Amino acid sequence: MDLKKMKLDFKDPATICVLAGSVLMLLASFLPQAKAKVSMFGMSESTTSTLMGDYAHQGIFLLLLAIATVVILVLGLDKEKFLSGALGASAAFGLWGMINVIKDVSDAKKEIKGYEDMMSVSYQIGFFLLILGIIAVVGAIVLTTLGAKKQNAAPAQPQVPQV
Repeated sequence: MDLKKMKLDFKDPATICVLAGSVLMLLASFLPQAKAKVSMFGMSESTTSTLMGDYAHQGIFLLLLAIATVVILVLGLDKEKFLSGALGASAAFGLWGMINVIKDVSDAKKEIKGYEDMMSVSYQIGFFLLILGIIAVVGAIVLTTLGAKKQNAAPAQPQVPQV
């Protein structure tokens, strides 16, 4: 692979959003999403949930899609077709994971109602990185789509016949 043929333009906002969103989704798949803590009789026990092990292993899908989007970007494949599809799938899995985490935390808070002095449930850093990753990926989709429309709408340059 010739590194000179890579089409990464770090001045392009769409490229920055794709890379940032992919990295944030990658990190969010490994980091804890929610934490439940129980404290009774001087002892404390806590457990965390991640997208990689819990929530139907959605972290694996996010990991694969993050790698796929970066590979598509590095290889310079058709952004409108391939990159937008991979970004859309990343956003869909990210939203699915975010909804599952919110639902689980909400259910846990309903169950511990009245015992808040002994039990707690909270969101962790992975959840917030997941939200930021989803925002970056949606921004990348919008910027990629707008960039493709600008290229298609640009008037064709008149060609001078060569003699």
